[in-house]
Amino acid sequence: MALINVEDVERVRLLTLAHEKPTNPFGKEMAGVFMEAMREADGDENIDAIVVSGGRDRCFSAGGDFNEALRLATDDAVNETIDWCTDLYLSVLDTSKPTIAAIDRHAIGLGFQLAMMFDWKMMTTRADLVMPELEHGIGASMAATIISTTCGYDVARHAIMSCRPIAPDTALRLSMVDEVCEPDFLLDRALQRAQRMGRYPNVAFSATKRVLTDRLRTALEYSREESKAVHRKTFAAKAMHKHFGNILGTQSEKAASAAS
Repeated sequence: MALINVEDVERVRLLTLAHEKPTNPFGKEMAGVFMEAMREADGDENIDAIVVSGGRDRCFSAGGDFNEALRLATDDAVNETIDWCTDLYLSVLDTSKPTIAAIDRHAIGLGFQLAMMFDWKMMTTRADLVMPELEHGIGASMAATIISTTCGYDVARHAIMSCRPIAPDTALRLSMVDEVCEPDFLLDRALQRAQRMGRYPNVAFSATKRVLTDRLRTALEYSREESKAVHRKTFAAKAMHKHFGNILGTQSEKAASAAS
């Protein structure tokens, strides 16, 4: 089963996250496939813009893969994870063509941070953005870097410290997203926006985007080593492992009960 479905619609590359779980969690393999898909779309002269969707009635992404996170037992493993996460975000910022995120259901943790990398962000009326890392025992240094750079200190502080969902109207008011629409219209609206932005002359767009995203790109690279240190410390504390272990244990109990 492909992790990402690829479709071209009138010079727009539509990348649909297709993890077997409807929450579209990101692990190392998913990130690698995503980055390669972004590179291929950016290098295709028949493509003018890129839309990324979680799929109909599915999450944009509910964050990192619990099972992979539980296996982060060494400093080297944590460092590798921060590297591919950072590279994942940069793969969107480094794309010279317009990128549009079509967000439905939930964008949580890594999914929230990934969505913030796009040139234009669209969100449904039933979607939310959530940064719950701290209550799960996970460092939120990358979120701090991304949200404070894109939305300012106070917005980042509230999103990270509250650990509460950010509703569409609030996300729009805070410029976390650019448009809100009903779920049935999300993909059509995203493709229309992509087609419009894709008609911008590429040289002007890509050069301007490079300047516009420079602060965020620089901030991500600067925080790479700091984030590794934060995550090594928090993963060593094992609070996250206990939390996710409880979640996965509860899921297993439910599955066993349903099967009996």
